[in-house]
Amino acid sequence: MLDGIMDAVVTALQAEGINAFREYPEKRADMKTGISVSVGLESCKFLSPGMGEYLGTRAGTGGSADIELFGRRLELTLRFEIYSPFGAAYGTAGCVQYADRLRSCIGRLPSGIKALDMDCGEICADDRLSCYRCICTFRCMAFLVAESDGTETEFLDFVLKGTVNIGN
Repeated sequence: MLDGIMDAVVTALQAEGINAFREYPEKRADMKTGISVSVGLESCKFLSPGMGEYLGTRAGTGGSADIELFGRRLELTLRFEIYSPFGAAYGTAGCVQYADRLRSCIGRLPSGIKALDMDCGEICADDRLSCYRCICTFRCMAFLVAESDGTETEFLDFVLKGTVNIGN
C-alpha cells in the first residue's frame, strides 16, 4: 500500500522533469546528473473512517451485481531531500529552485493524495557528497479504496483513489 503511494509520487515528480528517486531501496544521488530529489516517508498515521471502512456501493454494469466500496485514509508526511552539487551551476540556488518546483507540483500529485502543507528546512553543505542538501516535507492525506463483489471478506488490495481502473 505505501509502496504504491511512494511510487506514484516519484512518477508524478519525474513527469514534471524532476530527477526523483525512492529513498528505499537505498539509492544515492548522482551528482553528475545535476540536482536530485530523494523521496521518502517520514511518518504515516492510519485514520479509520469507522463502520468497518465501508463507503457504500456502486451499481454494477451490464447486469452484474453491485460492487461494495471500502476506504481508508492515511495521514502522511512525505520527505524530500534535495541534493544540489557544489559549484556555480547549481549550489544553494539549486536547492531553492527545486524547493519551489516541488511546491508547484503539489497540485499535480495523483488525485488520491491531497497535500495539506509544505515545510522547507535550511540548506546545509554535505561535504561527504560534495553537495548542498535541503529537506522539504509535505503533510498530506492519502485516500485508498477497495472493491468487493460480496464474496471476499478480507480486503488487502487497497489502491490509491483515482488509480482504480474500472472496466477491465
